[in-house]
Amino acid sequence: MTNIFSGELIEAMNIRNLLENENIEVFTVNEYMSSIEPWVVSPGGFKPLILQVNDEDFEKAKKVVEDYGSGKFEVGK
Repeated sequence: MTNIFSGELIEAMNIRNLLENENIEVFTVNEYMSSIEPWVVSPGGFKPLILQVNDEDFEKAKKVVEDYGSGKFEVGK
C-alpha cells in the first residue's frame, strides 16, 4: 500500500471518486477520526485523511491526482 494523497475530507472524497472511476482500488485511512478529531490523527489536524492505493496502481493513481491538482479533469467526460 502506498499513500497517494493526504488532505481534508471533501477534497479526498473527490479524488477517491476519480480514482475509483479509473478502476483503482482506494483505501481510506483515518476517515472517521479526520472528521471528529483531526488533531488526534495528525499534528494540528492538518491533512488528516490519507488515501492509499496498491503499489501496482501507484503510477496510474499518481497521474489522476496530478491531473486533479492541475484542473485537467472535465465533468461528464
